[in-house]
Formats: sequence, structure tokens, C-alpha cells
Amino acid sequence: MLQLSPKDRALLHLYDSRSHLTDRPSEALTQQGIASALEVNRTHITRVMKPLVDAGLVEVGKGRLEGGDRKMSYYLLTPTGLLRAKELIDSLGDEELELVEEGKKVRRKVRDALKAYPYLRSLEVIDSIGGVLRPQDPGKRLILSEVELRTEGFIGREEQLTTGKEFLSGPSLVLAVYANHGYGSSTFLRKVAADLFDGAVLWHDLSKGQDPAALKRELDRFSALLGVEQGIDGLKGERVLICLDNYRELSEAMVDFLTELVPRLRGGRCKMAVSMREETPSYERFYLRPDVLSGEVVEVRLHRFDEVTAREFLGGGLDDEAFQLIYMLTRGQPLALDMVKRGDSEGLKELRLSEEVRFLMYLRTRKDGSRKSN
Repeated sequence: MLQLSPKDRALLHLYDSRSHLTDRPSEALTQQGIASALEVNRTHITRVMKPLVDAGLVEVGKGRLEGGDRKMSYYLLTPTGLLRAKELIDSLGDEELELVEEGKKVRRKVRDALKAYPYLRSLEVIDSIGGVLRPQDPGKRLILSEVELRTEGFIGREEQLTTGKEFLSGPSLVLAVYANHGYGSSTFLRKVAADLFDGAVLWHDLSKGQDPAALKRELDRFSALLGVEQGIDGLKGERVLICLDNYRELSEAMVDFLTELVPRLRGGRCKMAVSMREETPSYERFYLRPDVLSGEVVEVRLHRFDEVTAREFLGGGLDDEAFQLIYMLTRGQPLALDMVKRGDSEGLKELRLSEEVRFLMYLRTRKDGSRKSN
């Protein structure tokens, strides 16, 4: 396959991201966005972009991004850079790649592929020269899951989300998300899969069964839907995310299967993200401490919400005393806070004493100024 230099790939990404130029630029134009597109660690991006800026091909801007309030630096092509990107695309127009169309492989030239699939990014097409590309129509992203990966109402976890973004754009293979029960590891995993990642996703709930054969069947089905040959081994070269939810108290056979799966995916584009209980002992994990030290596995730990996040999550103008009591009784546990917010007393009884639940149900009704008016 053709190997472009990181600088040329960055130019193509910025060329593809021109549609993001609105009143507020998107994250695609930031160091993190460029790192994700180039599939490199963000720490390398400065070395890639500086020569382009010095050569007058790229300029640096600063402002608030779409959906954000904090000012950040971003990169834009200059007129000279735009011309250079177009010249690069034109120079590779006669190169060929294979596209999977209606389940069949078809050879096309780069220029013909870009014309036939206007939603494809030029970087994506050129990266596939000499290889195989499966066009993914916007709105038709493959997510193989028995549950809907909804993320409405997600709040906080900014530091952990940054780690998740860096994981997706870097060379690491596994993201292990640790939390105690009710502290949001599954919710965080859904956020990574649905919002931080834009490729195909396989979501498998390990709590539904301990049979490795069932997971293997899901992986084979996922491969087939993608048109990938060689089953599981064929996923190694694909930009996909395998999400394993509820990793706890697994059978020895399942742990062995996952332990053997990791080397089969090593060195490719496929990634795994796993939600795990904090109390999972080392002998029940599918990786070792040296895997973390080498960077192949990235660990994220979720703890209770801090007071600022908890107050924002509850909303509704609670008076200060009521909020402080709710925070103390729930210990900042996201699941308990969510039940208080929704008034789910039956669910809370599984987590707290009945007397505490009745008090929490009262506290949630106390709004700013309500006691004064009474």
C-alpha cells in the first residue's frame, strides 16, 4: 500500500475538513482531531505541523470550537496549502484501489472513487491505494449491538474522555475502563463507542453469557457484515472497535479466549474497549502489568462525581442544604444520583436503606427559595 508522509497526510486531512469551517471550527482541525485522522499520538502532531506552518502551507488560528466554550488552537490550510493538497490528490488520481460494492470487490482509480462516493475523505481513499476500502455511507454506520448506544445526558469525565480520544488516535490496542458498581463504566464505554469513535462497532455484553463460542460467533458475524475475509484475523487490519461490557467474574475459558485474542489483533488498526469492575483480581484479567507499562493497554478509572459535576447533573435548582445532603447520602455515585433525579425510589432501595431513600425522595423536591415561601 502507498505510504504518504505524515505531512502530506495532514494536508489531506485539513483539505477534507474544509466543510468544518463555520463560525466555530470543529475539533477536526485541532491537534487531537488531526491525531485521530492520522492515527498517531497527539504528542507527535507538533512535529508534523510545524514544518507545514513554516512553509506557509498551514496557518494557526485560535478560538472557541463548535459546542465548546474554551478557546483552543486549530489549523487551517492557506491558499498555497490548498493548492498543494489539490496537486497531491491529482497526482495520485490514476492510482488504483479495490472497493467493496454490494458485497463484491471492484477496482477503481482514485479520481473515480472520489467522484462515485463524494462523502469519502480523500485521505481515506488515498490511504487505501493498493488495498481494500469499504465505503461507509454517512448515517449507515455499522453498530452491531443488542442495546441502543445512547449517550444523552452524559456529563463530566473530561480527563477520562481525553484519555479515550488519545487511545483511539494512538497505537494502543486495549482501553480498560475500571469502576465500582454504579460509577458509570458502561455509560463511559457507550460514550467512547458512539461519540468518540466514528467507525464500525461491535458491542458485546459479557454478563449475558460466559461461553467464548458465543463471542466468537459475534466476531465472525461482525467480520462478515463488514465484508472482511479471514474472520477474526481479518479484523486486525480494519478500523473497528470491539466493546466488551460488564467484564466481571468471567469463566476461565472466557478469560483464556480474550487472552489469546489480543495477540491476534496486535499491530493492526482494530481496537478493544472493555468495562471492568474495579475489584477484578489480576488473575481474572486478560492482560498483564507489562502490557500497561508498554502502552499496549490503557487503563481508565472512574470515581464518584465531584460536587460541581453532581450539582450540574441533578440540575433543577436544588437548595444548597438539600444538595449537600443528597451528595453525602449518595456518596457522589452516578447511579444513585440518577435515581434521585428520576425519583426512582424502588431502584434506590437496592442501593440504600429504606429510611435514606424516603429522605432522598423528600430532598429532591427542595428547591431554592421553597422553604422561604413556606
